[in-house]
Amino acid sequence: MVTLSKKSKSVVIAITAIALALAISLPYVFAAPVAADSDFSQALRNLKAVGIAVQRIDGQKVKNTANFTLTLYPTETNATVRKFDVVGGTVNINGNTYTISNGNGAALTKRHLILLQAIGTDSTGQLVTLKLAGRYFWMGGHLFVVRMVGKLQANNGDFLLLVRAAIRV
Repeated sequence: MVTLSKKSKSVVIAITAIALALAISLPYVFAAPVAADSDFSQALRNLKAVGIAVQRIDGQKVKNTANFTLTLYPTETNATVRKFDVVGGTVNINGNTYTISNGNGAALTKRHLILLQAIGTDSTGQLVTLKLAGRYFWMGGHLFVVRMVGKLQANNGDFLLLVRAAIRV
């Protein structure tokens, strides 16, 4: 048999009360923004990223600066997947601008992953394809950051993209 002192009993009661209060309040805190506000889930979001682009030219790896801004439009949301459309954006690699016209993607909420694919054109009108995958992290408030790896397939070669991105939701 275990005998508890008066101080130990007070600590156990306090911990139990806090745990009970958290268990009751957490479902309401996390479910309210998605379920209650339909305008919130339909707003456009901007995904902004900065990083490097690596291209292999004649057996040599050439590193360039890379950044992009993509405009995302949420289309469908459930408990584990949030789908979105890419409605526009630009990708800049070492001064070359690629215009993104459309695409789609999804955020897998249980695994904190984001997947995206989009198409667009380069400055000469040739088709380019952008594919990205990454892991996102909550930074407080409505800000999320993403570490992404991707590929831009263009007429002048393929670029490996290593970027960090941010999005406010």
